[in-house]
Amino acid sequence: MAHPPVMRAFLIALVLSFGIVVLIRAADGTAAGEWRVQFVVPSGTRAVNMIVNQSGTRLAGTVVDEYGEFPLDGRIRGDAITIVWSVPEDGKLIDITMTGKLEGDTITGVAKIGNLGEGPLTARRTAEE
Repeated sequence: MAHPPVMRAFLIALVLSFGIVVLIRAADGTAAGEWRVQFVVPSGTRAVNMIVNQSGTRLAGTVVDEYGEFPLDGRIRGDAITIVWSVPEDGKLIDITMTGKLEGDTITGVAKIGNLGEGPLTARRTAEE
């Protein structure tokens, strides 16, 4: 079946638009979704869940573990990602700073636990928003 020129132009524009959206999403890095994060701290290995929302390069959301829910704040530029959240420890808040590289559904990098030290980190997306 032959398509009229207007329909053919519309289909070509639609296919090109879809391709551009896919390329933009891949280039920007999409961190939105639910993540399972494992990292090493001075007392051993810890695991938390993260729910990340993304607006441009800004990240916000929640970190959830057995001690509660903690707001997170972060940034993403290309594949470089930084997320920070605070947890109570001995009556003070300690910042946990996660820096790493986003590759698809995986983040690898380092978690810095206040002034206590840092260790390797791996996160895997469990669901996408």
